[in-house]
Amino acid sequence: MKEKEIKIEQADLDRLGGIYPDMSEAQLMEIAKGEAMGIDFSSYADKTITSEEMAEKREALLDLRHKAITAFECRYFYGAMKYLDMFASTREMLFESLILEKNGISYKDIERWASSDGQLQGKMTKLYDALTGDKLICDIFEDGAKKLPAEYAEIVKGIKVEETPFATAVSFPLTMTADVYKTFGKGAFDTNEKVNVTPETRFIIKNKLASYSDTYFSIALNSPDFSIAIATQPNRSATKSDADLAIAIMDKTHVWYDNASKYIDVTPFTKGLRS
Repeated sequence: MKEKEIKIEQADLDRLGGIYPDMSEAQLMEIAKGEAMGIDFSSYADKTITSEEMAEKREALLDLRHKAITAFECRYFYGAMKYLDMFASTREMLFESLILEKNGISYKDIERWASSDGQLQGKMTKLYDALTGDKLICDIFEDGAKKLPAEYAEIVKGIKVEETPFATAVSFPLTMTADVYKTFGKGAFDTNEKVNVTPETRFIIKNKLASYSDTYFSIALNSPDFSIAIATQPNRSATKSDADLAIAIMDKTHVWYDNASKYIDVTPFTKGLRS
């Protein structure tokens, strides 16, 4: 809780004075504040240090507590940042920004069970706005008449998929150095940094011997100026059918989001994935 909300009663000081009879009232006040904050004050309940030194130790412990709570909350938070989810882990992006106090958000006002009252969702919204504020969002997924810019459409048309008895692999018609972000299974993901990608590079997206072979997946190639991602997701239609394959492309000025079926046969990607 925030220190301005803490009220220390004289009864609290009297009780603590009975436990620490050799301490001054200022020292007892710092112990009372720690007790009210729910932090372990035993490490600084020392009569040989000043109340100012106690306050510094208390603030350091409170800081560690807030960071630990933030890690816990982000670990179990399942909010989504539309489009950006395809390029990076939502939870990692939120946690990094909170802990490093980037993009106008901070971990210092996170309290336990923050996600239940919308605190984390509100901060994720702020983070999304910060990360996309200078980009034009072009969601043409459901607009059959609109397509990606010609150069990007050609890239999507050049995506190749290869199936073997054991796995399904995808390759992109690109030569670039990229951070590769993949999701698979129930909440599983991994990132490989600075991968040298060529049109011959094959990325396994389904492993038929693995437990996540029939679950949704995504893969993204990220670089500072150009990123591309594909992701299977539930079909948006009202009737049950095979899943969709979304394509997202992010450059310096735009985020494009479209249905990959406009450009390629998505069956090898979506086969076995029901909405």
